[in-house]
Amino acid sequence: MKIFVNNVFFNLLKPGETAVNGVIIPITNADEIIRLYEQVTNAQVHTTVQYNFLPDNYEKIKEQIKSHFQIIYAAGGLVTKGDQILFIKRLGKWDLPKGKVDKGEDRKAAALREVWEECGIKAKLIRKIANVWHTYTQNKINTLKKTTWYEMICLDDTNMRPQSEEDITKVKWATPEDRAKMLSNTYAAIIYVVNKWAETTASEKKSPDNQQLK
Repeated sequence: MKIFVNNVFFNLLKPGETAVNGVIIPITNADEIIRLYEQVTNAQVHTTVQYNFLPDNYEKIKEQIKSHFQIIYAAGGLVTKGDQILFIKRLGKWDLPKGKVDKGEDRKAAALREVWEECGIKAKLIRKIANVWHTYTQNKINTLKKTTWYEMICLDDTNMRPQSEEDITKVKWATPEDRAKMLSNTYAAIIYVVNKWAETTASEKKSPDNQQLK
């Protein structure tokens, strides 16, 4: 379970999962995670830090965490066109298109719909990248949002435009040269998704079976 609280990464390790960065904290319940969550939100910490929590029972502690929040589900897309990635600018920061999953809606369909609604782009879904959770507080309600991210390729961008009703001011294809600058003005969760996609792509290019994987 990957949770971003502001730009602080809370990584609840699954059985057999290891962590490369950050500290490892063994836990038997969710109290330590909630305590750190409250410290981060109250102090408005903006530096990127990673905490890795090693639970004695992953599913139990995951449910304990969720019980402290209102849960919302969303889906989004990392859309490529050649070597370019689609970015949107919302509220002054670069982001990837995403939005809430409607009741009864499939998450894959929701991701494709959001790319169309927010950017005017028709895309084809390739694969799932990751599930990412992030927290926010609105109207004094603590919310935990789970976003399922998918890799997509662009089919048609002739109608590309920002959805101003969702506070999107720009839609841009970012070249590899543009990417670093845009990621310097985004959210830690978006950096995680882009890096996860890049790692998978690089691994496939090295694989002798990479033609079959496509």
